[in-house]
Amino acid sequence: MSAAPDGSPDSPVPGPGATTGEEAAWAPSDLDLERRPTVPTGKIITGAVSLLLVVVVLTWGLPWVVGASWSQIGAALAAVPAWAPAAMVLLGLLALALETLTVRAAVTGSRYPSALLGHTASTGMGLALPGGSMLGLGLLGWILRRAGVAVPVIITGILAASLVEMAITSILVPVLGLGAYALSSLVAPTGFTLPGALWAALVAMLGAVIALVLTVIALRRTVLAGLLHQLGGLVPSHLEAAILTQRDSLVRLLRRRPLPLLLPTLAARVVQWAALVLAVEAVGADVPLLLSTAVFALGRVLALVPVTPGGAGIGETVLAAALVALGVAAADAAAAMMLMLVATLVVPLLAGALSIALSATLPAARRGHSVSASSS
Repeated sequence: MSAAPDGSPDSPVPGPGATTGEEAAWAPSDLDLERRPTVPTGKIITGAVSLLLVVVVLTWGLPWVVGASWSQIGAALAAVPAWAPAAMVLLGLLALALETLTVRAAVTGSRYPSALLGHTASTGMGLALPGGSMLGLGLLGWILRRAGVAVPVIITGILAASLVEMAITSILVPVLGLGAYALSSLVAPTGFTLPGALWAALVAMLGAVIALVLTVIALRRTVLAGLLHQLGGLVPSHLEAAILTQRDSLVRLLRRRPLPLLLPTLAARVVQWAALVLAVEAVGADVPLLLSTAVFALGRVLALVPVTPGGAGIGETVLAAALVALGVAAADAAAAMMLMLVATLVVPLLAGALSIALSATLPAARRGHSVSASSS
């Protein structure tokens, strides 16, 4: 693969099929995707503690915040129509399926079944364990490698999909939510104010914006090469060349497939917003769509606050309080959040557990086509 001649992401880009032996062989020698990632015992213990924390927050925190007992919340749940739980399951599965389209677009040459298996396993790992996102990405890489995809292609794809997730979930969705909140106040003032956790959410969103901006700056070839040069002997020359090669491959992918990368993940967030709208509808409440968008965005950003994996329990409690502030009955607000939890937590966890179990039983693909996958 030829490098960008002027060091800019805007440099002329080779055609989709362009690849060389250098691109297929750049991966660092200490990067091993041939072995299945193992979960340290300490992670299992902290995962159990985190799960207990989620249970504690939902059992005691949720009723206390909304001002309803569990008997009232249970009665509200019992009154929801039969279609509601089934709809939450289907929407949860649809969101995973859409996100997989982004993964498949990012990992050139991958097939949808292996991308789906890897993505659901990775998502489940990230939700089950504190700091499980990195382990989940390792699991995704291992599954794709077993499917015969070349290591450089896997790494490029994971980086691209991660950037898309950051841009949409951590930045675009919160910005749209805040815009919807401001617009709803102008169109039909309700006196509703977002909870105090908004400030924590704004801080988390600001961190994501800063991280994305720094990433974009670092993707300029001249900047990245200069940073590597400043590190001196800390980065071996072969690894420095590998990093620059990776940068070129990543920029080329982002420029070549912007819509296939962005649209599926954006559609998945719309599906999760629809889960919130249907959950509120199922309990018989009425929340304006603009305000439901603001409430959904708050929940997505709260998921960035690393108190529990994926913000589970914390997000639902805060969003239930937001619904109560919008005039939804306390028990109904809590019941709606418990319904939405099926789509955003229960389904991904169960699908992830199933995918992890299946990944250990499926045979590895023949590797004869793994290098050619990088030119697909």
